[in-house]
Amino acid sequence: MTDGHRVDFMEGLRRSETAELALGALITFIAIMITSTIMASVLLLIVETTFRNSQEHSLTQSENLNGIIQVNRFELSEYSNPGNDELYLVFELPYILNEVSDIDVVWSMLCKSTTMIQYLSGDFDTATEISDDGLSAATNDFFTNTRMYHIFISTSGVCDISPDFSAELVIAVNGGRTKVIPFDVGSSPHIGMVFI
Repeated sequence: MTDGHRVDFMEGLRRSETAELALGALITFIAIMITSTIMASVLLLIVETTFRNSQEHSLTQSENLNGIIQVNRFELSEYSNPGNDELYLVFELPYILNEVSDIDVVWSMLCKSTTMIQYLSGDFDTATEISDDGLSAATNDFFTNTRMYHIFISTSGVCDISPDFSAELVIAVNGGRTKVIPFDVGSSPHIGMVFI
């Protein structure tokens, strides 16, 4: 083999090795790109799923947290000592997102006597819009965020209101928040006495 042929052969071998190296680098680059694309797709799917779950959770949480009852007026509407007394409540639910059933809003009253604590409870089934009587269960079945309502709550002789009487009215929205209203009537309770 002459020197010219040897140089040509070596040159061809060098080019062949360079081509193999370039081809290997190209294949590696393509493999990295495919792997990166797959990883990016998986990461996007994870992020999308996380945001979707987060959004569902926040909507559920917002519905629950927005179940707040706002009491506009709370007063003594019937009074006799001893006897059946009655409380009057004007309220609204301004932040709810969907309608709330009247039986999903409940109340309880804890009253102290000299020897024990007594308990009385019920729901808002008899609550009506402010233009109705506040006593009829069939009149209104759902509360919305655009209306004002009222209800009369009878103490039924269990929590007999008398001078120096004190109690707590607790109102809860199912899946929402609870409102506690402490009140006392002082030494001379009377019809129309306003607590809020």
